[in-house]
Amino acid sequence: MPNPLVSATATSPITEAYSWIAGQEFPASRPLIDVAQAVPGYAPASSLTNHLAEVIGQADLARYGPVLGVPELRQALARDISRAYAATVPDSHVAITAGCNQAFSLAAMAVCEPGDEFILPIPYYFNHDMWLHMSGVRTRYLECDSHMLPAVEDAQRLVNNRTKAILLVTPNNPRSEERRVGKECRSRWSPDH
Repeated sequence: MPNPLVSATATSPITEAYSWIAGQEFPASRPLIDVAQAVPGYAPASSLTNHLAEVIGQADLARYGPVLGVPELRQALARDISRAYAATVPDSHVAITAGCNQAFSLAAMAVCEPGDEFILPIPYYFNHDMWLHMSGVRTRYLECDSHMLPAVEDAQRLVNNRTKAILLVTPNNPRSEERRVGKECRSRWSPDH
């Protein structure tokens, strides 16, 4: 018997969107630009494919690597995040994942149990909403203003004793002012809540 949480989850909108253009042709002067999530419409750079062709036979690449990622990469990313956010992020707090969806699901799984709540600003990445539903986590939706920013007061009204997180994505679909909102939420939302 299938998991009812998975069966009740909405399907990806990407398939539906592709059906709208099925069988249509687009002139060279007005080509369709595919901006689907993480699916570029072009081949990888030849420098990358040439490098992969050179190293693919190395035995090290056929084995599992460190669970949290290559230490040098984790250190470099920690430095970059620390610089970008003017904060100290040690590499021990960094994990390299196979993309943002895996990073999100791991972070949500670490803090949420079935029945907990997670606040998602609208618009949100459908993968986040789908993953939370499949995990039995209730999503509460936070409206954004015309500048794509959620109001701290609106977020506070959604917070209750089952709330585990408010998701702020960089960039915030498509604005990148989520840092201000995050700072305001941290200063107003008690960690004991």
